[in-house]
Amino acid sequence: MDDVLLRIVIFILVGLISGFFAGLFGIGGGTIRMPIFIYLFPWLGVAHPVMMHVATATSMALVIPSAISSSRKHYKLGDLDVEFFKTWAVGLLVGVVIGSILLPFGSTEILQALFSIYIVLVGLYIAFNHGRFFFGQRPPEGAKMVGLSSIVGFVAAMTGTSGGTLTTPILSAFNMRLERALAISAATGLITGTAASIVAIISGWNAKELPSYSLGYVDVIIFLVMVPTVMVAAPIGVNVSHKMNERTLQLTYAVLLIVIGIDLLRRLI
Repeated sequence: MDDVLLRIVIFILVGLISGFFAGLFGIGGGTIRMPIFIYLFPWLGVAHPVMMHVATATSMALVIPSAISSSRKHYKLGDLDVEFFKTWAVGLLVGVVIGSILLPFGSTEILQALFSIYIVLVGLYIAFNHGRFFFGQRPPEGAKMVGLSSIVGFVAAMTGTSGGTLTTPILSAFNMRLERALAISAATGLITGTAASIVAIISGWNAKELPSYSLGYVDVIIFLVMVPTVMVAAPIGVNVSHKMNERTLQLTYAVLLIVIGIDLLRRLI
């Protein structure tokens, strides 16, 4: 019971911190949650062989509530292109299911290396890209769109992120209006979060050395504690962000990702 209470207290704080920074930087939160999980889990006694699997699956489950909230908001504003998203979602589903099925076969070291490299690349993109990437006048259709979104879904499943970090810049590079790209990005989390969580519960059902109160690879205590705290803290971060320079926020976020990614790689070496 003492261990459970300790975890509750710790992840109340984690939820508040990650929610605040998610709101501050205008992101889904996976790139903030995952490093915190990676740093904390060994200290909390999460077994090394399943550490990244639990971190990734729990992070993906936490994508769902925020994705529901933001998607509803974008839909009410009329920014969510439902017809476009139907095709986009097919590829997402294919990619995230493949990634989630492969996830248990990856070692903690491989998964941590993949995540670390991913956030370093995201940080470099944010720091140095100023609209340089341009792929076309309009987004691809049909099979090409499905192929593109399947890559997004696969990366999301393997890194514990919603996929929004990739979706927005990709669609913007195809000349999609930013509000529309952000709406598709928000709805992307509905597919990646839900599908990845379901597969993680099934594939991790009989896994060994899982934390107590886990449902497959998803840590139920962390999920239940963090959902309300993230929801409370995220609007505070949004309010603070409105008082700061946008480029300063982008560079701060980029530097944070690069530093954390390099440190996580250093720990592996």
